[in-house]
Amino acid sequence: MKLVQSARRLGLQTKIIILFIIAVVCLLAGSTFIATFMTRQPVEEEVYRKALAQARLAAQNLVNDQVLHNPHDLARLLRQTQKDAPGVQQADVYLHEGNHPLIATTVPSGYHLELDRIPNIENTRWASDHLNEFERPNDSQYTIETDDGKYWIISTQLVERGEAVGCLNLKVSKLRSDVITQRIVEGNFLLMLSSLVVLILVIHGFFLKSVRAPVKEMVRVMESAEGGQLNVRARTGSEDEIGQLARHLNRMLERIENFNNELGRKIKDATAELEQRNLELTRINEELFETRKSLARSERLAVAGQLAASLAHEIGTPLNSISGHVQLMARRKTGDEATDRRLPIIQKQIDNIVRTVKQLLSWTRKYDLHLESLDMRRILEESVLLSSPALELRKIHVRTDFPAGRPRIYGDVGYLQQVFLNLINNSMDAMPHGGLLQFRLICPVNGEDRALAIEVEDSGEGISPENLTHIFDPMFTTKRMGTGTGLGLAICNQIIRQHGGAIEVESKLGRGTRFRITLPLDCRERAEASAAVAAIL
Repeated sequence: MKLVQSARRLGLQTKIIILFIIAVVCLLAGSTFIATFMTRQPVEEEVYRKALAQARLAAQNLVNDQVLHNPHDLARLLRQTQKDAPGVQQADVYLHEGNHPLIATTVPSGYHLELDRIPNIENTRWASDHLNEFERPNDSQYTIETDDGKYWIISTQLVERGEAVGCLNLKVSKLRSDVITQRIVEGNFLLMLSSLVVLILVIHGFFLKSVRAPVKEMVRVMESAEGGQLNVRARTGSEDEIGQLARHLNRMLERIENFNNELGRKIKDATAELEQRNLELTRINEELFETRKSLARSERLAVAGQLAASLAHEIGTPLNSISGHVQLMARRKTGDEATDRRLPIIQKQIDNIVRTVKQLLSWTRKYDLHLESLDMRRILEESVLLSSPALELRKIHVRTDFPAGRPRIYGDVGYLQQVFLNLINNSMDAMPHGGLLQFRLICPVNGEDRALAIEVEDSGEGISPENLTHIFDPMFTTKRMGTGTGLGLAICNQIIRQHGGAIEVESKLGRGTRFRITLPLDCRERAEASAAVAAIL
């Protein structure tokens, strides 16, 4: 099981090479067996023919050298013949005359043929009780194969003056044919192995270039497509099956890309109207929310206005009477210094009550704005100029940042100046020992070129976080008793809202306060809408 799993994890190239190696090994084994089988017989025949020729040549040399009757020289020549002729294991010389036919041998203690088994030219007689084979290739030579099949005994007639005087027997080893056969087979094996190695290398290179590289390229393209890059295409350099596969892959990716683009376009077209309607619905909801807030605020203002009007009427009449009597008493001089000293104090407090009632009435009513094109920079400079005596008295330094070329806006000069004077007064109260008051004019605001912002920042005492969320509430103040009514910032917020703008505040204790007022360049449409709502109410 593990072997099968390992084989499955192998690459295609590795599998092909392994299969090719197995096929090559089988081919080499088969070719070696066939070569051995087919080569052995021809080689053996060739060795046998050479052995016959060597035997004839040796017999002729013995006769030519005239050493047949000299045993010493004959033995020397036989040893030389055995040495020069490869495969000769033994050489014997027999003569037909004499009592001892064997006159010379290279192996005295070896096996020798009997006299009656020696052929002669006149009468061929052969006893073959223990021999397996007898061959006669020609009239002058006979061959016997030993029982074990390892040797040939080649008998060659010695002919002197036309008569057979004896014979030369050579014992030749047949193993030489096996050695030659083995060398031929080994050479053939090495040649085939080298050829197959070269062939494997050629196939490997061809596989790398024509199969593996295109397949890796297609895998890369498919991985890119899986990652969302549908515009990637595979290189098609060949016209074979791999090239056709790459072209089909490219066409498939192109169709998928076109389908994806078309689907995206249809989805975009289908959702464009929905998005537009969502935007319109969001805008309508925002306008409805602002309208509800405005209506709720208007209702509260109406109720507060009615209450303030009632209070003003109820308080005003007694106050007028009290004020008249106090004025008469002040003119007539009672003669009592303490009383004469208290009468101006009473009159002053009555005036404070009247002023508070008037401010309350002013906060509860809708302002009748007279909109005109104006320069915000000029309004700020005039506000600072009007407050300059009090600022100098309190040792407050003023710094302005009014870039040139600011656009003009539509607004009510008087009410806007009232807003800035109120902010300046609050800053002076926050800096009793002097400080720095800064004015900045900013346009565009957050990339919006249809609005501008005015920042008023002081270095005063600051406002605590718990009070910061209530500073625009009516009647809320952090000033000492008798120094503020809590209506200043509420009136500022009311005026800015009627101009279609917004007022924000940032403050940290001990580090000062910054007010940021944002106004549209053209608030006429919003002012008309606010007036219409007020008319309905």
